[in-house]
Amino acid sequence: MATPVLQFKRGAFSNLPALKAGEPGFTTDKFDFYIGLDNQLANNKFFGSTRYWKKETETTGSGLNLVEGTNNGTDFITIQSPASLVGVVTYTLPGTQGSENSILQNDGLGGLSWATSIDNLTLTDVVLTGITTIGETNLDVNASAVDFSGIVTFSNTTQSTDKDTGAVVVEGGVGIEKNLSVGGATTITGNLFVGGTSEFIGVATFRGGTINLGDADTDDINVGGEFISDLLANDDDSYDIGRGPDKRWRHANFSGVGTFAVGAVVDAIQIGITAASEIDTSAGDLTLDSAAGTVIVDDQLTVAGVSTFTGAIDANGGATIDNIQIGITDDNEIDTSSGNLTIDSAGGFTTIDDNLNVTGISTFADAIDANGGATINNIQIGVTGDNEIDTSTGNLTLDSNGGTVTVDDNLTVTTGNELVVTDLTNTRVLLAGASSQITDSADLTFTGNVLTVANTIDVTTVEVTNVKAKDGTTSITITDGNGNVGIASDLTVSGNLTVLGSQTEVNTETLLVEDSLIEVGLINSGGSLVPPSSDANIDVGVIFHYFDTAAKKAAVYWDDSVSRVSIASSVTEASSVLTANAYAALEIGALWVNDCAGQSQVISCTGSERFLENITIDGGSFT
Repeated sequence: MATPVLQFKRGAFSNLPALKAGEPGFTTDKFDFYIGLDNQLANNKFFGSTRYWKKETETTGSGLNLVEGTNNGTDFITIQSPASLVGVVTYTLPGTQGSENSILQNDGLGGLSWATSIDNLTLTDVVLTGITTIGETNLDVNASAVDFSGIVTFSNTTQSTDKDTGAVVVEGGVGIEKNLSVGGATTITGNLFVGGTSEFIGVATFRGGTINLGDADTDDINVGGEFISDLLANDDDSYDIGRGPDKRWRHANFSGVGTFAVGAVVDAIQIGITAASEIDTSAGDLTLDSAAGTVIVDDQLTVAGVSTFTGAIDANGGATIDNIQIGITDDNEIDTSSGNLTIDSAGGFTTIDDNLNVTGISTFADAIDANGGATINNIQIGVTGDNEIDTSTGNLTLDSNGGTVTVDDNLTVTTGNELVVTDLTNTRVLLAGASSQITDSADLTFTGNVLTVANTIDVTTVEVTNVKAKDGTTSITITDGNGNVGIASDLTVSGNLTVLGSQTEVNTETLLVEDSLIEVGLINSGGSLVPPSSDANIDVGVIFHYFDTAAKKAAVYWDDSVSRVSIASSVTEASSVLTANAYAALEIGALWVNDCAGQSQVISCTGSERFLENITIDGGSFT
């Protein structure tokens, strides 16, 4: 459940009023909290302010602020707890003032007293300025911040053999902002031993001698950056990149020329990345140039795509060129769907010792000599079988020089073909004439899927699936002699029902509406209901009729005069404007409000308890 908001009376300190007994007040400029006592300004009781304390956080302890005088400013001194304690710590201040230059000393139990000397010194937040020399005796520094602002000299010469020995032992981390020199004053001869992980941020330079990265092949070297220099071997033909066959480099990318010594074995070169040991030129051309010599392929040459030969193909000794495709069709054929195929035997004969199938239109400049019969496409003239003339690929013209072409058997026109009678008019319906000839009439036409009758259709009963206007836009008028339409049974309207009269009456016991939304307040525009485009200064809603000692009207409506929804138990209406005589009570189980703060529940109920949620109770401001 969301937390309600309770706002106290608030304002600037200069406007703080006299508060009633128990009435709270908060100053927004000084952050002071007051409680009223007796409605007297002078008796307002001060209960605290964030100016006087610092609240603890997850990483810092709380503190007490000691603020300077208001005439001097707003600065303060903070006495603060450490972030972590192992128990309750109590400090007891001395009861008297100490002498000059005396210091507070802890007795180990939290009791503080004034002292002039200290036996055991622990530096806490101490600043040492100038040259500080620490001799043979040990100095333990247990402090959150100690500042040595001069040259600090440790005269102890104990050699360091591990992290716990030496002139200086630091148990915590060390931050070094300037240079670190290890060894002598002018020549660095000392050794630097670092255990664990080392991280260098910035430029790291190693000069002189040999730089060793690892001392065995089990040490891994990870280069996360990029090389900005050449990688050169210090001797020719002495070192390798990678080791075969178990530790080889995977890919090598060169933007320039890769040079290999004479006699080198270069295997599995891949141009492009595909299967192993192949040259893939899918992204460009591959040119094999033998300096005017011969390129020899001593095994099969397979060309998967279209190949272009600028010179002649010389197949001395015989050659088999199979599965050549011009165009892409079935195997072992020459496809000239995108151009002509010319077979020229230089005046001789082109012999086809098997069937010649021509699927399209063929043009012959000379006569066709078909000794013994010929089949040309689907045209069969006097061929054994059906003895038919098939002109499915062209027209058949029968011209008897003005006479009559007689068909003494059935004339069949197959599906997809046309029987053309030149005396007929397009789109007219065929009729049988007086002499049984085929004719038509201008009063009866059929276009697309529309049958048009120029005059009246005289029928007793019309049975149709759909009735609509001819042009699709003009309304259809169905009337009797008085202009009324009576429907004796149920009326189902599959489309929109538009009523343009002044009143619609529904006299039924129950009104069933499937629509999830009911729109009111629309206006008639050319026979269509559209939203209003100007303020008509009317109210829009639903009116309920009921009886309570007299006939009354209740309403839920949009009150145009105040721009809000009203619920009234008694209204009067004049020219579509409602006047609320009495507002109605609203009984609900819960209340949700969707306003400037978004959607939220403001009243809820659990068991027998009611809750206010997401509510701000405003106590007002000082005036």
